[in-house]
Amino acid sequence: MRKRLLALALLTTLACALAPSVTFADERGATPTPVTIEVGDDGAPVSTSGDGWTYDDGELVLEAGYAFAFTGHAFDVSGENRIWNSGIIVDGIFVNGSKGNGSTVHNEAGGVIQGGTFNMPVNNYGTIEGGTFHESAHNHGKIAGGTFDDYVTNSEGAVVSSGVFEDGGNNNSVDNSGTIGGGTFNVPVQTSGTIEGEGVFNAYVQNGNARFDSDKNKSCTISGGTFNLEISNFGTIAGGTFNGEIMSSGVIAGGTFSRSGSVASNDEDTTDGGGTISGGTFDGPVISGDSDPDWNAAAIAGGTFAGAVTNYDAIAGGTFLGDVTNRGVVEGGFFARPIIIGEGGTVSSCTFPVNASLAGLSLAGTGAEQPVATYEKDGEESNCLTLTADTGYTLPSSVSVRLGSADGRELVSGTDYTYNDATGVVAVKKGAVAGPLFLAASGVPAIAPAPEPTPPTPGSQPSSSSAKLLAATGDSVQPTVVAGIVLLAAGTPAASAIACRKRRASRR
Repeated sequence: MRKRLLALALLTTLACALAPSVTFADERGATPTPVTIEVGDDGAPVSTSGDGWTYDDGELVLEAGYAFAFTGHAFDVSGENRIWNSGIIVDGIFVNGSKGNGSTVHNEAGGVIQGGTFNMPVNNYGTIEGGTFHESAHNHGKIAGGTFDDYVTNSEGAVVSSGVFEDGGNNNSVDNSGTIGGGTFNVPVQTSGTIEGEGVFNAYVQNGNARFDSDKNKSCTISGGTFNLEISNFGTIAGGTFNGEIMSSGVIAGGTFSRSGSVASNDEDTTDGGGTISGGTFDGPVISGDSDPDWNAAAIAGGTFAGAVTNYDAIAGGTFLGDVTNRGVVEGGFFARPIIIGEGGTVSSCTFPVNASLAGLSLAGTGAEQPVATYEKDGEESNCLTLTADTGYTLPSSVSVRLGSADGRELVSGTDYTYNDATGVVAVKKGAVAGPLFLAASGVPAIAPAPEPTPPTPGSQPSSSSAKLLAATGDSVQPTVVAGIVLLAAGTPAASAIACRKRRASRR
């Protein structure tokens, strides 16, 4: 029994010894050697060297292949580049006693920070997977985790894929020139690089800069993430979910916008061409352009708009399901409701839906779930809608075409539209389509022809009335003779039977 307990104790000790090496495996999957560095009360290592590390003249060098945990007291790394890490830092407290300038921890290209508390600046060329950072971090490599509550700079070519970025009371922010693919950002983000993936942004975000030239701003791209507060866009938004207000002087080509947005213009010192919406889904109100005509350089060329839209500049395309107030120019787009014309507003071309109330009739050849009609200012061409009669009906002699609904203004037959009751074609002039159309018509029930008399089946017996008629005309002789023959044949056996009974009676 004692031997069994001893063996169990040895196995438990071995498992505990191996567990840290598995937890702290490096990026290549190799298992580093766990090393503990004891720090004295003076903030320096008790020894000057050990497995995988040396401490000389205030600088600590950590080698690759080792996982380092610092115990005892906090490590005072006052000064610039006092820790050079090529291994893995898994735990420890690091302070900057002198509050000197510069990055006191230099995480090299192969280095990994998995844990620890850093109360001094960190310069990262390797990977940060965890830890708490109470002073600035300058990332040239990859941030894949950790908590940051001071300024973070993500350099060109660098990546942030995860992590939590908090406000540490220093009015801090994240400055991105590289790529942000994930993480939770509770501080403002200024980006001149790329935001993609699944990041969550709970504070103000500025994409691009008013001082950049147009080519630079176009390369500042947001294609993913969830944005819960205000966005200022000078670059390109191609995707993402936006729950806050949007002020865009750049390009919106995609994304889902659930609250509100505006497309602002730019003055001559900023990006050329002004703000543009060419895609995306907008559930809230949108303002395109500005009430001051000197600031108008905005356009809507696409997208789906469920909320109200106020246009001061130009609408060339898009689907508009809510009210649209136009103080600029409408040159295209689909509008589910009549356009509200404001001061200075003009409409040259657009498309409206056609709704129909039909009885015994159908609209043929539309090829779409929702038939449409095109409006063209002063257009003499016509939209053609073709009615077909359902089975049992014919085309009516007239139809009714109104604007909006069954109670809307009725268009004038022969002036605004024509109807051909032979072909079923309703031709509505494009210049008369000032809003959605309502077409009402009823088919005429067809009169069924009288049924043809059914001829008698060959070989069938004539009825009694037919027999009387035949007898009256002399055509019944042969049938009468045949019947007599049948009766005579049937009577002969009966007479023979009676004669036989009489003979048997006389014999008795």
